Amino acid sequence: MKVREIVKADRESYRQLRSTLDKESPMWGAAPGERERLGNYAGRQFDEVIDSPRSIILVAEESGLLIGFISLETSRWKSLSGTTILMVGVLSSHQGKGVSSMLFECSESWASNNDIHRIELTVFANNTLAISLYKKRGYLQEGIRKESSQRDNYFYDEIYMAKLLTKVL
Repeated sequence: MKVREIVKADRESYRQLRSTLDKESPMWGAAPGERERLGNYAGRQFDEVIDSPRSIILVAEESGLLIGFISLETSRWKSLSGTTILMVGVLSSHQGKGVSSMLFECSESWASNNDIHRIELTVFANNTLAISLYKKRGYLQEGIRKESSQRDNYFYDEIYMAKLLTKVL
């Protein structure tokens, strides 16, 4: 398995990965099939991240197939340029095998090398497995977004988490 920066040629493979993750986990932001119903919206998001010098998508690849990703999206506004928003996903067949840890290590290294001071994320409050991983990686809970996401006619709380990076001089 290797981790690398995504390239434009990965667009369809990345769309398929995200679509599979949508189906595999109710803890994910998009409902199964929603990505396809939105047409090219996800493609435009992909292009925006790829074209931004302050954002990145890293993918985990095994035998030529994408098995996971981590994205860091950083605002172009100067006042927010030291903070990036993280999103991560790994296929269920590859969870528990160190893929997420490798993605986090690479993304935090990239962030440190690109003058990012803060990495933040949101996670469903009932996603205890992900919360445990984030805490293990040094992310701290900062707050709760009460009933902020709706799925299957039920509202879910999301937890704000963040990690401050220290700069090595």
